[in-house]
Amino acid sequence: MFKLRTIKVYMVMIKSKLILSFLIFLIMSLLLFIANSFSKTKEPMVSINGSGLKIPRMISLKNSLTYMRSGPGKEFPVKFEFKKKGYPLKIIAEYNNWRKVTTFNNITGWMHTQLLSSVRTGLITRTTMLKIIPSNSANTLAKLLPNLLIKIKKCQEDWCKIEIVKRKIFIGWVKKDDIWGSTKN
Repeated sequence: MFKLRTIKVYMVMIKSKLILSFLIFLIMSLLLFIANSFSKTKEPMVSINGSGLKIPRMISLKNSLTYMRSGPGKEFPVKFEFKKKGYPLKIIAEYNNWRKVTTFNNITGWMHTQLLSSVRTGLITRTTMLKIIPSNSANTLAKLLPNLLIKIKKCQEDWCKIEIVKRKIFIGWVKKDDIWGSTKN
């Protein structure tokens, strides 16, 4: 009799442990499912068989004559023609070897990767002064006008060291907010 009761008590304990284990498993599965479903809806797909690099990112044109197309392929018509080597662009999507890019003036289209360069360039967005050091009170080297193409050497928190090649080479500092193509844009 005593053995029978002991066996029944053990059976009840085993059943309750199984039920408790099953409930814990069910709750954990539900939590994982909810977490996965929310993480997949946060970011839309912008790269299909692309480079794996972060998007958006800045690049520049490799050649002085470059065509922007309306879609990712040579069969798509030319949408815009660029005639400035080093012109900065922002990559906003990728499809195989094609990059969807946008310009400072919000012209958007597709370009092949062979036409693009990772050289950091930018455009001056408003009239500003080129400074010797990164400070508003520093001496001015030159007055820079909007749409001036520049090469970005390096950027700090609020300032970028740039290079301008005209008849003479100018190297100095400009506020990051005055450059389209700095990491803030």
